[in-house]
Amino acid sequence: MGLIRLLYHNKSVIIVSFLIYILFLLTIQTIKQSNDPNQTQQSSQYKYRSKSTFYFIINYLFQSKFNLILIDPHVLRHLFIHHLSFDQLEKQFITFAIHDESVERLIESLQDMKFSIKTSTDHIFIEYENKTVHLAILHKYNSYYLIQENTLLLSNDIHLSYGDKLRAVEHMESELHEYLFYYPRNVSHFLWLYKTSEFLYCNRELADKMENEFHLRQNITQLQLSITPMKNVAYALDKLEKHYWLAGGALLGWYRHCGLIPFTEDADFGLYAEEYDESIRNYFLGNPVTYLYSALGLVNDSLEFRLYTDHWTLDLFWTYREKDHRWCGYLAQRAKYRRTLPLLEELCSCDLFGHRFTIPCSPTDYLDDEYGRDKWKTPLRKDYVWTNINYHSVWNDISWMYAVRFYTSKGKLRTDNFAIDSISEYFNYSLTSIPSFLNVIPNEPVILPPLKTNLVYHSLLLEKMSHKKQRNE
Repeated sequence: MGLIRLLYHNKSVIIVSFLIYILFLLTIQTIKQSNDPNQTQQSSQYKYRSKSTFYFIINYLFQSKFNLILIDPHVLRHLFIHHLSFDQLEKQFITFAIHDESVERLIESLQDMKFSIKTSTDHIFIEYENKTVHLAILHKYNSYYLIQENTLLLSNDIHLSYGDKLRAVEHMESELHEYLFYYPRNVSHFLWLYKTSEFLYCNRELADKMENEFHLRQNITQLQLSITPMKNVAYALDKLEKHYWLAGGALLGWYRHCGLIPFTEDADFGLYAEEYDESIRNYFLGNPVTYLYSALGLVNDSLEFRLYTDHWTLDLFWTYREKDHRWCGYLAQRAKYRRTLPLLEELCSCDLFGHRFTIPCSPTDYLDDEYGRDKWKTPLRKDYVWTNINYHSVWNDISWMYAVRFYTSKGKLRTDNFAIDSISEYFNYSLTSIPSFLNVIPNEPVILPPLKTNLVYHSLLLEKMSHKKQRNE
């Protein structure tokens, strides 16, 4: 009776204490869930059920703690570009990626199931009720992954998207699908990168020859100055989804030296002119790693960006498609030259400094076009020539006013005497300010400034000089 009486008189305290205890338990649970968001997400995904064969295989692997990443381009487009359901997928074969550290445990776990298992170098094929889940194994390779070529003989109606050739896969953020597999968070960008994912190695035999016979070894000081700027350019263009490739000496350095040409002082990148927009200029204006120093040419004619780091120069050349080839411009004073290039309808990936860069899929053909067949295999410190360059024309007066722009390291358009003199040196008009248009000619009529008292430039004279220079070369 005494205990009951005591509880009765303190019932309000007991009730409050009980509520505090419940609140404490709820708080602890909330903290646990916030620290492991995947647990909450995954627990909700378990509610999804499907009778499909694919789901049966995927669910088994998920329950066995294997994380599959959907990398099949066709299925990714089906689900996330066309926004169709997985159950509407009319496909007998799907490709996923799996990290290499899971493979041994995976093979063991599959032995007890009624699956038909086939394996080859870095590829696992799980067959069940006429459906096949293809697991391509991701191998960490520097800052990205490689998927090796499949060596297993498959039926003629199977066309691998991964395993058809050696391919590179960038590190990606992923999300869990209701079907219990992971997929790239940015599907459209993943599909864009897939187009250039075929991976090529440099010529290690030739690189060894450069070191042993010509004593050309990688310049450590040069590498320290160039690696970060080159990575920054590649990262930016990939992020903006602008196709590029290592060109000129940068391509030659990768293929012939498996690095850089030890005595080079710059790096060239080629781009498609049809993909140009101002997002590229805006990215490099005042960029703290590699800033835009000058923009030469016009957007529709011979455009070139020159990027500086105060120690290193990087040139972006836009290439223009013309019938069965491309060309890029080269500006020498006010003369226009053109370098003829292949169409480059396909681009591939390579490794340079442990980072993935894009290159022509036929690098030796590209180098033959640039320097002459096999001539690039012998290193020259100077006196090398481009065999694919020809004089084209001279910039007319109006175009010339808009074809040269300079910038400060802070990203501001230079309008000082240096910028004005760079144009007026080859200009018979008294230019006193820099026109506001950036490497484009305005749509409205352009009025030229007054003529100089003493004419310093004559287009016909310059054209004759350019022809003479071409003959001498």
